[in-house]
Amino acid sequence: MLLRNISLFLLATIILAACELEETNINPNDPTDVPVTVLLPTAMEETAENLSEEAAVIAGIFSQYFVGVDNRALTVESYLLDEAFNMNPIWQDFYNGPLNVLNIIIEKSEAAQAPHYAGVAKVLMALNLGTAASLWGDIPYTQAFQGGGDFSPDYDSQEDVYRSVQALLDEAIQDLQSESTLSPGDDDVIYQGDLALWAKAAHALKARYYMHTIKRDAEAPAKALAAMANAFQAPGEGLVYAYGFTEAEQNPWFIYFKNTPYVEIDAYFSDLLDELDDPRKDGFIRRSFGLERVGDFYAAEDASVPIMTYPELKILEAEARLRAGEGGAEAALQEGVRAHIQEVTGGISDTELDAYLDAHATLDGDGTANLRTVLQQLYLVHFTQVEGWTDYRRTGFPELEPNPDGSNPQNPGGGIPRRFIYPQNERLFNNSFPAENPNLQDRFWWDAE
Repeated sequence: MLLRNISLFLLATIILAACELEETNINPNDPTDVPVTVLLPTAMEETAENLSEEAAVIAGIFSQYFVGVDNRALTVESYLLDEAFNMNPIWQDFYNGPLNVLNIIIEKSEAAQAPHYAGVAKVLMALNLGTAASLWGDIPYTQAFQGGGDFSPDYDSQEDVYRSVQALLDEAIQDLQSESTLSPGDDDVIYQGDLALWAKAAHALKARYYMHTIKRDAEAPAKALAAMANAFQAPGEGLVYAYGFTEAEQNPWFIYFKNTPYVEIDAYFSDLLDELDDPRKDGFIRRSFGLERVGDFYAAEDASVPIMTYPELKILEAEARLRAGEGGAEAALQEGVRAHIQEVTGGISDTELDAYLDAHATLDGDGTANLRTVLQQLYLVHFTQVEGWTDYRRTGFPELEPNPDGSNPQNPGGGIPRRFIYPQNERLFNNSFPAENPNLQDRFWWDAE
C-alpha cells in the first residue's frame, strides 16, 4: 500500500537523522509529530521483519531447521554468538524499531482518547516483548522508553516481563471494546481495522505465552485453554503479515536468500519430512542446484510472514489438553494439522489428507507418545519461526542431537543453546547491565530444569 511505503520513508528519515548506536536504550527515534495512522503500519512491518530475520536464522540453526554454511551463520552452527555482529543489530531492531514506535503509538493514542489504536499497539507490544524476553530473559522494559532521561534503564526480570505481556494483552482486549475517537482502517495492514480479530489475536497470544511458562506454572495449560476459547475460530483469522502490495515490498526470507544465503535446510528437518512423507515438503523446501533452502510458502517474494496462526493455536490447544488431562486433544491436533497442510500445499485431496492424519496426527492413549506426536506437528508448524526453538527449550521436543564442535567457553558442555547473550552495546553503555554476560547454557526463569 502507498500509505505503508510513506510511513516507512518518514520513519527512516527520522531514524537516519537521530540514531546513534550507543544510545540504543534511550531510543533516539522520536517521531512525536508523526500521526498514529502513519506509525502503525511501520510498527507492523518492523514486527514482521524482526520475527523473520537474523533472530529467526539463529533460532533456526539452534532448533535444526537450518544449518549454517557460510559467514556468521557458520559460526552460529558451532554455537558461538558474536555480541557485536550477531546481537547488536537484533537488539536494536527490537528497541529502535517496533518497541519504541509502539510505545509512542500507545502514548499518543491514550492522550487522544483513541483506545482502539492503543489496543492494537498493545497487542503488538506484548508480542515483541514476549519474543525478546524469550530470547534474552531479563530485558529493559519499564524504564526503556524515557529518551534522554535515562541512559541506563534497569532490566526487568523475565518473570515480570511475562506478567507485563499478559497485562498488556488484557488491556488491549479492553481497549478494543471501548469507545474511541479514532479507529484503524486501511493503515491497519494486517486486519484492515477489524477490531474483533485483534481481540482474538490478543487471546491467542495470551495462550502462547501461558504455554511458555509450563515449567513454572502448573496451571499454565488451563489458563491457555481459557484464553483459547476467545481466540481464532477459523484458519483465515490468524495474525499474518502479507507482503507483495508493491514491487518494492519483499518478503524478508526472500531478501535474506537473495543477499545473504548463509544457511541451508538442516538434514534433520529434511529427513523428518521424508520420513513422514509430508505433503508440505515442497512448500517448506526449495531445491535449486543441489541446495535446499526455504520454500516458496515462506520465502517467495510476496510470501506472508506467519506471526500467530490458527494452526499453531489448535496444536497448542492439543498440547494444553494433554497436559491438563482434558479430552479433545486429538480433534484439536487434527484440525490444526489439516488447516496447516491446506495452507502450505494450496489444497490436497481429502483421501491423502485423511491418510496423513491417521498416520501422524492420531493419539493412541500413551501420554508420552501422544505428547511427542503433538509437539512434532508443532515443530513443523513453527518452521522459520523463533517459536520452534522456544518449543524445544520449554518441552525438550523434538529430541535433537547437538551440533558437533559446539562446546566452547560461551557454550560450556556443547549442548543446544538455551538463550541469546546480550549485545555489546548493552555491556559497554548501560550502567545497569548485569554483572556479567550469561553464557548460552545459563537458563532463565521459564526454562527451569
